[in-house]
Amino acid sequence: MTAGLEVKGMDELLERLNEMGKVGKVSTAKVLTLAAQPILKKAVETTLFNDTETKEHKSKGKMVLHIGGKGRRGLMVSRARYKGDNGYVLIGLDKGDVSEIFYMKMLEWGTSKMVARPFLRNAFQAKKNEAFTIMRAELKKELKLW
Repeated sequence: MTAGLEVKGMDELLERLNEMGKVGKVSTAKVLTLAAQPILKKAVETTLFNDTETKEHKSKGKMVLHIGGKGRRGLMVSRARYKGDNGYVLIGLDKGDVSEIFYMKMLEWGTSKMVARPFLRNAFQAKKNEAFTIMRAELKKELKLW
């Protein structure tokens, strides 16, 4: 799934990152990956299908989210990619995915005989503002504006 999130009012921050060269690209990749996490978590926690139950358990004193089913475990955030000066990450899966979770595409986009049950699009819509807030805060940290 491809969905855009246009960031307005952050031109100075992005220009400053570009001026930083390679360090700026590393910072951008880190920020994009962190900002994608709430969307990924929401997609994993979907109740639109049931492959197995999702539980939280303690491991070494920390709460850990145990994700059941290959489909949920296979959802991930890609490495940062760039088109010109624009960086982005892919969340979940894309149409070209031929891994063992290829059937998740059928749930997201549907088939000629099955209605789509979009869980990635819903997760993006529900968490895009949180992702933007994380992105803004992390960019300020990376640029040492706080």
